[in-house]
Amino acid sequence: MCFLKTHQIRNIVIFLNSNKRNSTISDANSKNTAVAIQDSELGPGIRTNALTLCFSNLLALQATIKMQPKKGKRDNKDSRESAMAEKEKKSKAPVQLTIERDQPPPANHYEVDPVMIVHIGSHFVETTFAFKDSAAASWVRSTVSDLRLFRGGGPVVVSLCAFRGLPRAYSWDLKGPQGHPTHPSNLYRAIAICIGGSRVLFYQLNDDYGREDPGNINPLRDLLENRKVVVVGWEMEEMVKKLEREWGLKVAQPVDVRKIAAGTYGKDKIWWPKPEKGKVVMKDLGLEGLAELALDGMQLEKKPARVREANWGQHGILGPYNHNEEEGLELIKYATRDAVITHQIATKCIKKSGLPQE
Repeated sequence: MCFLKTHQIRNIVIFLNSNKRNSTISDANSKNTAVAIQDSELGPGIRTNALTLCFSNLLALQATIKMQPKKGKRDNKDSRESAMAEKEKKSKAPVQLTIERDQPPPANHYEVDPVMIVHIGSHFVETTFAFKDSAAASWVRSTVSDLRLFRGGGPVVVSLCAFRGLPRAYSWDLKGPQGHPTHPSNLYRAIAICIGGSRVLFYQLNDDYGREDPGNINPLRDLLENRKVVVVGWEMEEMVKKLEREWGLKVAQPVDVRKIAAGTYGKDKIWWPKPEKGKVVMKDLGLEGLAELALDGMQLEKKPARVREANWGQHGILGPYNHNEEEGLELIKYATRDAVITHQIATKCIKKSGLPQE
């Protein structure tokens, strides 16, 4: 015969009731066990068969509690951080993009190298518009000197974006697909170059006299042909060929910004296959998606259709021949955004993972 004291019986009942939620013991068994124990308080002791049910339930309960994984502090911290990151991502609004002239245009409309201040969120950029070869050359010389570009040890990152348009002399004669400014066969009519992340040159090719060469812009040629300069952009293989053929510019070390990002985040994050019209094509994140991935969840608004389909070869985006100041400033604003964000993505990924291996 086995005996238990009254306070021991009460402790067993309290233990069973407090851990009932964590137990796999049936409610009926738990209730029967508690009744048997409580009834035992009426007598001087408990028989072995009454205790057998009690202790078998206790052993099952202890085994169940031990098997259940405990949520540690690290798991709680990770889940909180994940929830906060998701909440922050949803609450982020697209960065504001604005542009303003550094100085108002002159009354006679003949201005030299107008400068614009472009705000990309809290980051501001100085963009110089050049429609003469001498202005582009002067900007490259002064920027390289002011930023002391080649005094550091690492590679110099320069971003380059190119924009198609119609030849001004013949644009009214073009019909069909080639009459659309963004058709692949059309020439690059403007480029945007970002150096240092805060200075941009917007250079529109001046072919009023029918030439298809940017003329004497040796400082720009020297910059792009320098082996210490990593020129980053989109669709670089095609861009390099067109720039050499149409502008007479050679790029010594071109790298697609998507390849740089893939070296940091993996190819699967940048490209993916998608069935389209009976075949599989490769899709990529695009500038907006890549900015969100690489620049701490940055949200960029997509370009308006009027900018995506704009004619970058129109006569004088800014200057005396432009009759729509607002339209010209909008084009320069988005060209600046593309060049700066591309530069930021490339710079950050290169610092993390270096340049991609060929």
